Amino acid sequence: MSLVDAIRSAADRLAEQPAAFHWLRKLPEWNYGATKRRIAAVRDALAPARVLDCGCGTGEFASLFDPARYLGVDIHPGYVAFARRRRPRHRFEVADLCHWAGDGSAFDFVLVNGVLHHLDDAAALALLGTAVRQLAAGGTLLVIEDVSLPRAGLASRLVHGLDHGRHIRDAERWSELVSRVLPIVSSESYLSGWCPYHLMLCRAA
Repeated sequence: MSLVDAIRSAADRLAEQPAAFHWLRKLPEWNYGATKRRIAAVRDALAPARVLDCGCGTGEFASLFDPARYLGVDIHPGYVAFARRRRPRHRFEVADLCHWAGDGSAFDFVLVNGVLHHLDDAAALALLGTAVRQLAAGGTLLVIEDVSLPRAGLASRLVHGLDHGRHIRDAERWSELVSRVLPIVSSESYLSGWCPYHLMLCRAA
């Protein structure tokens, strides 16, 4: 096994440890400051009555939302258990979002953040389809995903090389994929610490 493969294997094992993953993952993204500011800006513009966090992971972004208005869903039971311990006032559920039927409610704001780069096109479209079905009329879908950028520096390429996701796309490919389920109102690529992301804002009819 090469050194790169050994490091990637260690990173994959780390991803299975919710507490270690949660705290160490903050470091290359400088506590997700750039992403949190963008999510908060959309939240403030919308003042949503209900928020769905698709693929909430360890619940890092739950603190941006009123607990009474928030539902986080993730496929990983360990991550959800960790999120519940850290944010006991917020609601979290374990489910496969590619097949989730919802909780019977419609959401004004659905966030898909750092999930789709773990999925091939078919699974990503299935999850996006779930997200769109949960939207209330006129609701907003915000998709933020790791993106491959030609100008990315060595640190960014290293983080992507160690990432547990194997489907990091370029900005054009992300836009093509997401626009299959909803028109994109606005988009941008940006850096969160060392990590490049592509943001796409969509609105339901």
